[in-house]
Amino acid sequence: MAFHPKDIWHGFRTLGARSVNDFEGLGGIVTGAGSGIGKAVATRLAAGGGTVLAVDFNLDAVEQLADENRGLAGSIVPHQADVTDAHQVAAYAQRAAEELPSLWFFHNNAGVGGVHKDIVDITVEEWHRVMAINLHSFFYGMKYVLPYMVSAGGGAVVLTGSLLSLKAAPGRSDYTVSKHAVLGLARSAAAEHAKDGIKVNCICPGPIETPLMAESERLVNPDDPAYERKRFEEGTPIGRYGRPEEVAETIAFLLSTSVPYMTGAVVSLDGGLRAV
Repeated sequence: MAFHPKDIWHGFRTLGARSVNDFEGLGGIVTGAGSGIGKAVATRLAAGGGTVLAVDFNLDAVEQLADENRGLAGSIVPHQADVTDAHQVAAYAQRAAEELPSLWFFHNNAGVGGVHKDIVDITVEEWHRVMAINLHSFFYGMKYVLPYMVSAGGGAVVLTGSLLSLKAAPGRSDYTVSKHAVLGLARSAAAEHAKDGIKVNCICPGPIETPLMAESERLVNPDDPAYERKRFEEGTPIGRYGRPEEVAETIAFLLSTSVPYMTGAVVSLDGGLRAV
């Protein structure tokens, strides 16, 4: 059964909020869905009955994801795109709007970890590459997806920020600047589109057990990446890395229809790192 976003918002008065586990009839987009947090989120939303356009540069990865999850209540539709290309972003937005049962949710997520160099050592090319993936692609996603949500009467968006959206770290200026900007983009979109029935929130994960985190460990300490993991874990009050599935549960909550008043929020998921 398909739901129109306007029906969902009006449903709070007439039918009550739907469960956070209930994405039946709802469609949307997850970028960077081939691995890590994006993969976990796409799986979680499909398990709840949603139809997910799983966008990634690596088509094999999202095709495999779709194959692995054919038994879920919902479905995963693979889509290849270079998110740094505005035309390709516009194309995935259009496909989602035309082919999915609705375009309710958007997890704007694809990103890279940066080069792990001091400011004076980052090349201009390296800087622009990180900004293209971690910032410009997020802007393109908002620019081309939000109009469809406005026309439909509502939606839910989560942008993937980082612990480094909220602080800084030596040797991480490219990543830190891009993730600070993502937080600003989320807040701006929330302010601009609240009256359109669109909620926009930003999640800021700390160290999560993903390929991106493993790459970071290798870049920081090529000779002993395991030491870097141990150092991170010991510095985290909860004493371990987060799991992608834990992040996915939080994002599913933010993308659900159950919290219509929650927009412009910054949600830390960092094992207590911001508390110390």
